[in-house]
Amino acid sequence: MARTALIISGGAPNSTLIAGALEAFHELGVKVDVISTAGAGALLGLMYIAPKNGDVVSTLRGLKEMGVADFIYRAFPVNFKVFHKPGPLAEAYRQTLAANPLLQMMQQWPASNPWAQTLKDGAALALASASPSDLSSDSLGLCAHVPFAEQIIDFEALQDSDAHFWLNAYNLSQHQMENWPRRQIDLKHLQAALSFPYLYPPTEINGDFYIEGAAIDCLNFKDLRKNHPELKEIIVFDLLGAEKLLRKPKDLYDAWVMSIITPLVEIARDDIKLFEALHSDGITLHKVPLIDAIAEKDLPDVFDWSRSNMDRLYQTGYQAAKNYAAAKLAHLIN
Repeated sequence: MARTALIISGGAPNSTLIAGALEAFHELGVKVDVISTAGAGALLGLMYIAPKNGDVVSTLRGLKEMGVADFIYRAFPVNFKVFHKPGPLAEAYRQTLAANPLLQMMQQWPASNPWAQTLKDGAALALASASPSDLSSDSLGLCAHVPFAEQIIDFEALQDSDAHFWLNAYNLSQHQMENWPRRQIDLKHLQAALSFPYLYPPTEINGDFYIEGAAIDCLNFKDLRKNHPELKEIIVFDLLGAEKLLRKPKDLYDAWVMSIITPLVEIARDDIKLFEALHSDGITLHKVPLIDAIAEKDLPDVFDWSRSNMDRLYQTGYQAAKNYAAAKLAHLIN
């Protein structure tokens, strides 16, 4: 019988904040029966319960490597490691690079200081810039769907997990939200869960087209209760506090990122209120205060994809989750 659930919501720029929190839960042995995910939370949840290399900690920490060296990011504030050019030519180019042993060695090089990081990421930027693409005004999305997913997630191992696992996506063809259990989840379903409009084109599965579920329902409370009516406790990594995140943008790209994230955290706040009003009978809701743990001086950089910010968020998420679990979740620690 499923009694405890963990909800991992969307918010890609904050991914290392959640990854650090997941490492703390893994280290402490926090036991949950159900993991329910939406948007970028689907990628994080799968890394947590089905890492490709079998090592949860190294897989989660690997997200920090998706950050861009600070010197490069200040000059060119786009994450070319996460957002890849679309199209068959770009995919063939990536496969060619992946087969090159010299480039594989470069990618695995543990750049341990800012100068080495700048050199490594500068080479990666040059290769990403050289990629061909068929992007045009007729394209339905700017980027390819997470082409690195199968390098970090073992979809077969997902079936052996002790926890129930769900991810959601919105069916554009049927105009309804769908939630898939772990037995149905493969690469296509993950891509559907991450198909945020404009960034990624809709994903086709069995003739229907899907977009990211988090764009409609960040926290997925209703279906979680429907699928597991026996739940007694739900843990949410609290990424609310939209007012703290509102500020003057640093540049056009930053303004665009804020235009995506700010509405999502407001939707999540409303979802929490609705759950507490309509669906929370007999359930204890734990809100792990991740955003509140971020220092005031660091809030202007919270959406940055820079290495320094992603590392700082990881450490912040780790410590906040560890402190909360010790104080409120001791009964779930093995």
